[in-house]
Amino acid sequence: MPMHASYPLSQEQLKGILKKHDTNGDGKLSREELKAAFRSLGLQFSGWKAWRAVHHVDANRDGYEQLKGILKKHDTNGDGKLSREELKAAFRSLGLQFSGWKAWRAVHHVDANRDGYVSEEEMNELVKYAMQWGFTIN
Repeated sequence: MPMHASYPLSQEQLKGILKKHDTNGDGKLSREELKAAFRSLGLQFSGWKAWRAVHHVDANRDGYEQLKGILKKHDTNGDGKLSREELKAAFRSLGLQFSGWKAWRAVHHVDANRDGYVSEEEMNELVKYAMQWGFTIN
């Protein structure tokens, strides 16, 4: 039965709950693990909020590469570049509103060779550009 957020938790209790939700035992919480932990407390925590929380406390700068990895994962046809539709799906998976329009703007902004795709060489610029919409890397 989920706890309710109105109950005060000590720091140690919260650590225990978070540790319990590290399902793969790697000592880190993924976005999905964090969502599950907060759900167990009776909190509604969207994917976007979980992603933001993970990246807010990401002191070792893994977030930059993690975001890049998330974007690359959406190269569904495996051609090594992102189409506007693939980028739209990536943005949508991160909870970004107006993902179609933002995907179009992002491709337009970072597509240096104007082929209509985000290539491996253009990926770093894409990550920097995406950060302007609230994707933070600490």
